[in-house]
Amino acid sequence: MAAAPGDPVQIVYIFAFGTAAAVCFGSLVRARKVEDDETRYGLVGLLVGSGGWSASHASLLALPGADLKIGAYMIGLVLGFSTVFSWLYFCSAYSGRALHREPRLRQAAVGLYLAVVLVKLTNPLHQQYFVAETVRNGTVYVDIQQQAFHWMAAGLSYAFAAVGLFLLFVAFAHAGVHPLPLGRPPC
Repeated sequence: MAAAPGDPVQIVYIFAFGTAAAVCFGSLVRARKVEDDETRYGLVGLLVGSGGWSASHASLLALPGADLKIGAYMIGLVLGFSTVFSWLYFCSAYSGRALHREPRLRQAAVGLYLAVVLVKLTNPLHQQYFVAETVRNGTVYVDIQQQAFHWMAAGLSYAFAAVGLFLLFVAFAHAGVHPLPLGRPPC
């Protein structure tokens, strides 16, 4: 966010985030054709959340003025965190598990999501999620410094993402598919 308007690096980032958003939203056409309802719901939620997050980051870089940039950043925070739960829902459904149907897990997930979103949206009052400073250095940009709550939510997000990967790897292993060699060079 510290680039001058028209800076080639900033333009590349805007293009990259915009392209990612377009790919996510464009993929919805195919995702809606997934036969299993629950897998489709998880995949569509993941694509919408990821596309929205990418679009918010493109907007963050492209919009003028600190208030608009911070607004785009906060929208991205909310949408980005939603992808964690869509990912878990998708992984549970795709792997043939029923975790996404468990009422207590769903209630806990919704409660956790809303609690974290509440912390994010009330950040202007407490600044425990991030601190935004407007910097004027030939141009105006917003310097965002993440605080403790950000790092806790990020850690939780990555832990949940790992759980989703574990569900998929176990399902692949039981199906006789060995996904781990995909990351190894051929012998």
